[in-house]
Amino acid sequence: MDSNGPDIAIGATMFRILLAGSDSRLLATRAAVLSKTGATVIHRNATETLNILDRESFDLVVLCHSLFETDVAQIVAKVHQKIPSAKILLVTSALDGIYANKQLDATSTSEPRHLIACAQELLQSISYVSPAKDREGAGQTRLVAD
Repeated sequence: MDSNGPDIAIGATMFRILLAGSDSRLLATRAAVLSKTGATVIHRNATETLNILDRESFDLVVLCHSLFETDVAQIVAKVHQKIPSAKILLVTSALDGIYANKQLDATSTSEPRHLIACAQELLQSISYVSPAKDREGAGQTRLVAD
């Protein structure tokens, strides 16, 4: 184990995480932290996130506290519409309840160990066959976007 937490994959399933935020440097750092879960992590700004959700499927969508509340609401609505089985995790600097009614699966502080633990817990709660794998297996072309 390193200082950022466990470096493990969860089972034999390759999960996909979409990380959304407005600060590119912060997103790159958070993506590196989330990669410790063993999942494939893709990070995008709010507009790109809304677009990629039309083309690709993810198991977990992580929303950074750098997003505007209106962006959070739009992304959450689109995730529920396009990928109802996906989990949604909000990284926030203050767990003050502002997002309490946003249909989130969990919230996390920005501390790396807590973020990794929350992401792993949500990924472990997903069934053995992930929605991302189901969608790919259904004849749809997988787009690789980084």
